[in-house]
Amino acid sequence: MWNQRSVDVFLGLPFNIASYGLLLEMIAREVNMVPEHLIGHLGDTHLYSNHIEQAKQQIDREPFELPKLNINTEFWQTESGECGVGPLKTNLQGFEIDDFQLENYQSHPSIKAPLSN
Repeated sequence: MWNQRSVDVFLGLPFNIASYGLLLEMIAREVNMVPEHLIGHLGDTHLYSNHIEQAKQQIDREPFELPKLNINTEFWQTESGECGVGPLKTNLQGFEIDDFQLENYQSHPSIKAPLSN
């Protein structure tokens, strides 16, 4: 669960959901659990007036099937530098960008929207 004081629904929220979803997956693997729910408590939730048409375009799109997230946890390294093979990385800081892959990811063309102040 995360608490967020303010969120731009069109530009920010999709990124926030993806980021916290990935963090949930990483923490769950660290503690050998299966993630079930990602819950966000959103405060000032808003859609800027110059994003209305873009949001309508997004709503009209047919969603694709969700991709599968693959996280490489095969190799781990101890604090002393010793390497081995096991089910988990030793800590969250041990992950690198190449440890994450989305399988069967599909996306619609991007929708451009200006940043609002």
